[in-house]
Amino acid sequence: MNEADTSYFLPYQEAWINDDSPLKVAEKSRRVGFTYASSYRMFQKCMRRGKGFTQWVSSRDQLTAQELIRDYIAMWCKLANVAAKGMTGEDVEVIDPEKDITAFVCTFPNGARIVSLSSTPEAFAGKGGDVFLDEVDLHRDSGALIDMAYPCIMWGNQLEMVSAYRVDGSKDTPFAKLVAEAKKDNPQHASLHRVTIHDAVAQGLVEKINEKSGRSQTREEFLKQTRAGCRTLAAWESQFECKVQDAGGKLLKTANYAACELSPEEIAAIEAANPNAPRFAGYDVARHVHATAYHEYIKLGVTLYLVCRETFHDMPFDAQEKFLRGKMRRREKPIARLAMDSTGLGMQMAETMAREFPGRVDQVNLESHRRHELCMLLRDHVDNRRTYFPADDSLREDMSAPTLYTVTNGAMRVRVPQFENADGEVSHADEFMAAVLGHGAAEGEQTWTFTPEAVAPGTGNGDAGTWSGGGMIGVRDEATSRRLD
Repeated sequence: MNEADTSYFLPYQEAWINDDSPLKVAEKSRRVGFTYASSYRMFQKCMRRGKGFTQWVSSRDQLTAQELIRDYIAMWCKLANVAAKGMTGEDVEVIDPEKDITAFVCTFPNGARIVSLSSTPEAFAGKGGDVFLDEVDLHRDSGALIDMAYPCIMWGNQLEMVSAYRVDGSKDTPFAKLVAEAKKDNPQHASLHRVTIHDAVAQGLVEKINEKSGRSQTREEFLKQTRAGCRTLAAWESQFECKVQDAGGKLLKTANYAACELSPEEIAAIEAANPNAPRFAGYDVARHVHATAYHEYIKLGVTLYLVCRETFHDMPFDAQEKFLRGKMRRREKPIARLAMDSTGLGMQMAETMAREFPGRVDQVNLESHRRHELCMLLRDHVDNRRTYFPADDSLREDMSAPTLYTVTNGAMRVRVPQFENADGEVSHADEFMAAVLGHGAAEGEQTWTFTPEAVAPGTGNGDAGTWSGGGMIGVRDEATSRRLD
């Protein structure tokens, strides 16, 4: 192969291989063949330029650095019948003995070299040659890596950077900023490439995969399966759709929410041990496009536990009212207070429920300032571990969708985006809104007297079943005189 073969490489791979710009940047989906195409470009350059040329490669870890030589460069050498040294990844060179920096080296018969190392910014100090930075946004210190690699292009060399975005990243990471600048005034004159999973599929990726794997998936089946394999919306967007995640702007921080998850069995045990605990519910009304969502919490001390969650699609309003009446009228485990969405479609239903259950139904206009107040109340509960949710992928996805943003007067507001969930259904963070309403119901009710036994964070007495985590509530079951875990 002297030039990229259009019958072998996909169009976006061909465009990348044939781009000789001094600075190349690609925001791309995972697993669409960018490293593969780049390895062919490296092979080409080594064969053409000969002695004195060095291609530097920085991967996110040592194993990936070795695999580039062993799996990709070795393949091109064998196809071209080139007997290069170090093709099996056995040729290890010490780059800096004081800092213990080593690299895997492949040396071509004409003297050109490919030096592949893990994420080590210091390795580029004083070095010349072309540089390829793989999965830049995933490196431990991507800023230092870019800063140390950039001067290498001053004497006519080339710097190439490719990456998907971090799942927990933000628009402020060095790579995300570089891409954003390239899309605007482009002060560094970068050649920008962008390939989402949808772009790759449209250009023949699925057919390539089928050819190699022996499968016969359609493009639609492939996309649906790939989307279903992503645990969260953030994973799908960052890894496959080239969408920068604004973790800094998420209303509920990923780590904080994760700390508030318990197994469904743990939640059920706590509920069973406290049958008289007061109950509060939130109800987000919908009819056709979005889902109706119901959340029911028990309150122990100052801590809430989500013990029941239900969603409905295309449920008639009379059936929704019947569902709520059943919850409010039951003799055992009655709802102390229900907060309902009274915006638009929900107004009439909320008025009906408030009339039938006076003093027990809050009608909440979600287009008023009350929405922001309740969203921040939920955030406070999560940040301080005063709410616990059952671990569930779809719930986690819904709760992670809302973000914070700043309006023109400097005030913070909450944005609740519309998105397609893992089941292919359009969601407007419906369960998030049910959670917001449920927390509002619990906050507004102060008449109950149930008091659980609280265990201070980290002060368990070592007995079996004592809470060991921070900020959780231990509840004593008086019938069996034991603590539930």
